[in-house]
Amino acid sequence: MKVSSKIIAGFLILMLVAIVALANQLSVIHQMQAINHDLSEINMNLASTALRMQELASIVEEDSRKFFVTHDAIYERQIAEIRQEFLGNLEILEKTGRSKREIAENEKLRSALTNYWDVFNRIKRQGRVSNLDYLPADLSIAIDHLQAQTQVTFEAVKGSVKDQVTRAADASVKAVRISWAAGTFSLVLGLVVAAVIVGSINEPLRRLTQGTRAIAKGEFWHRLPSDGHDEFSEVARDFNVMTERLSELDQMKKDFVMHVSHDLKAPLASMRQIMHLLLQEIPGPLNDQQKSLLRLSYTSAERLAAMVGNLLDIARMEAGSMEYEMAPHKLVPVVESVIEEFNVQAREKGIRMRLECDLHSISAECDRERIVQVLGNLFENGLKFSPSNSEIVTSLSTTSEGVLISVSDSGPGVPDEQKDKIFLKFHQVKRGKKVAGQGVGLGLAICKTIVEAHRGRIWVQDNPNGGSVFSFVLRPAASEEVLQCGQTA
Repeated sequence: MKVSSKIIAGFLILMLVAIVALANQLSVIHQMQAINHDLSEINMNLASTALRMQELASIVEEDSRKFFVTHDAIYERQIAEIRQEFLGNLEILEKTGRSKREIAENEKLRSALTNYWDVFNRIKRQGRVSNLDYLPADLSIAIDHLQAQTQVTFEAVKGSVKDQVTRAADASVKAVRISWAAGTFSLVLGLVVAAVIVGSINEPLRRLTQGTRAIAKGEFWHRLPSDGHDEFSEVARDFNVMTERLSELDQMKKDFVMHVSHDLKAPLASMRQIMHLLLQEIPGPLNDQQKSLLRLSYTSAERLAAMVGNLLDIARMEAGSMEYEMAPHKLVPVVESVIEEFNVQAREKGIRMRLECDLHSISAECDRERIVQVLGNLFENGLKFSPSNSEIVTSLSTTSEGVLISVSDSGPGVPDEQKDKIFLKFHQVKRGKKVAGQGVGLGLAICKTIVEAHRGRIWVQDNPNGGSVFSFVLRPAASEEVLQCGQTA
């Protein structure tokens, strides 16, 4: 499914859930309105009807007394009208009665009213009389029964109203629960849909970001999962095609550099040997101008040979064919030999080279020739950029990480934003015009690769006296005899 389709489907699901929740709420609200409307009408009607029946029961008693005292037809008609009204109200109660108790009490009330009417007609036919204080006993019992049943019926009506109010309250509670459930379900479903959509977009973006970073580091073998039919899968397939092409181009570049560098070594060696023989005046004497030109050519050939060597080293490192012969080596003699090698060049530039150490015997697990190569690159950089009448100081000490070797110079230093970049291949610090003999920017990259192959690290800091301090750490040898400087082993 395409990303746009996923987003549209997600929003449609959320909208559908919202519509269902809204419809449910509207239905519950409609039910509550209907219940409240019924309650309001029924309660008012039932209350007024029940109260009116109690009032009629009292009037029946009074009119019955008056009729049997006076035998006036007016009271008889009033009693008949009260009976009809009573029956009408009773029909209302019977129509609206919902509970079994209410229905039963309505039937009893009708029976009590019928009994009263029968007793009243029988006493009227018998022509019995009474006074205002006393009614005939059977009629008094019938009236008392009617009033009592009217009261019981009223209580039944109140109980029915109370039940309906309780039912409405239960419906309200149920509506609240349903609302909470619907809201919670909608929220959870919305979060799930959002998480699915975000995950389906975020995960491919994360893989694509990792892939671009890997390519930026030169890891051209990196590939992205390209299964699927969405836009990210199409991008992943294009990305894989691009990385495959970049890998081919990178391999072609490496092969070209390695082959060209290898092919240049032989003629360069011949040129250097010939110029060396000429400078020794083996073929014949040379004048000063010729010697100067030959020395200049020899120096250029040496620099070119160093560049070619660095290119070959980089090619071997990238191909993974660089071999290291690890063994315990005492570092002080190693450093002294490299210093002695560069002393002649340093004296020509008026630069002093000095060794400082806290310990006389410091051993490290390393490949001696590769560490000599690291020190040589650092010394070469120091001699290039340090001014005359300055010094290059090499110090050795032990730290918690291992054996620390530092080379301090008095050059222009390295800007903070360049301190990590100078260890990259072909990177050089820009300081206006390019300095003659500055190189191609491979020396420090080779140093970093060699030190990391020794499971150490290399970095650069500012020299408090001006310039830079290049430091690297090596693992100490398994067994090491530690003596203070000046002692003999």
